[in-house]
Amino acid sequence: MVGAVFAENTPYINLTAENAASMQRSSATLTPSYAENPVDSTYLLGPGDFLDIGLENNYLTVQIYPDGGVAIEECGSVNVLGKTLAEAREMILDLVSKRYKREYCFVQLAVLKKFRVNAMGAIPLVGQQLVEPQTRLSYFLRQVGGTLPNANTEDIMVFRGKDTLHINYSAMSSKGLFEDDVMLEQGDRVFVPFVEMGDNVVLIFPGYRTSVAYQQDRTLQDYFELSGGTRMHNFGYKALCVREPGQKPKWITLSEMKQTKVAPNTEVEFSVQEMLVYVGGAVNILGRYPYDPSWHALDYAAAAGINTNTGTWRQIRVWRGKKPEPLSLSVTEDQILPGDYIEVPKSHYESFKDFTLFLASLLTVISSAFIIYVNYK
Repeated sequence: MVGAVFAENTPYINLTAENAASMQRSSATLTPSYAENPVDSTYLLGPGDFLDIGLENNYLTVQIYPDGGVAIEECGSVNVLGKTLAEAREMILDLVSKRYKREYCFVQLAVLKKFRVNAMGAIPLVGQQLVEPQTRLSYFLRQVGGTLPNANTEDIMVFRGKDTLHINYSAMSSKGLFEDDVMLEQGDRVFVPFVEMGDNVVLIFPGYRTSVAYQQDRTLQDYFELSGGTRMHNFGYKALCVREPGQKPKWITLSEMKQTKVAPNTEVEFSVQEMLVYVGGAVNILGRYPYDPSWHALDYAAAAGINTNTGTWRQIRVWRGKKPEPLSLSVTEDQILPGDYIEVPKSHYESFKDFTLFLASLLTVISSAFIIYVNYK
């Protein structure tokens, strides 16, 4: 679609057929007018639209006045406000047919009108914004700088006359619901509500912190999508630390997000560090093991190769914290956290055997020393 460049620099244009014929509309005087879709019969004309009108051998471009009128010298004027292009074409051809042959005349849309949309709420740029024709809601939100971190993107409201459109922008953008990305119209007002202060779920990403309004039936996967996590760079998250009020922190895997529900005012931190658990003592393979939230102390001891002849799982101790202290935990029920050191002690038999060997060695050393001393004397 093509429109005259001078149409944007003058308040209105009203050309007669005589001087329109002498004007050369070269490619240098034209600028493209972009549209997402061809303008169909549902498009309503209004102030700011430009029409190309051909009158036999003459050619002119006219703008629709603020009152909706179109004036053609020596033919008169006609009001096309709120009319479709097809309706306006018939009205204009009826008007010019008083002077020109109707079969040699035509009317076409040259430039679509721009309009202003008033936007308020949780956006960086509030107030009236100039909008290009055929602008969709998603593009308009990018024009105003996107939404704030505390925006409730589940219920963006578009006020259109007496109607109110409720748009779940989060679901629309994450699930590709293109039919919900409405085309803005002249007179629309957009409001992006804020997340209410109160019961929220806080999500902590590397260098970024945000919150989402709490709902009882939501899972961590729902909160992740509502926070815009799907559109953020994936740093390679390893696990999640869930800190519920009044509860001990617990770690879960990414696959458990879809089944995990949390209490209000919970903090969820996404970690990118490698999670390790250390195992030592009477095991075959000492060292570090990848952290698994579903494992208990007995699982790590089994993975390390505990030998029931030399070690015992009944006396397993867990060392935790910056100043480690041994904890007596249930080896089959209590949760192991990343960074824990699991000590598998020797059995009583092995400890007694080691003590006996030590005494035997000590006696051997003492007797040897005594013999040397006696011989020396």
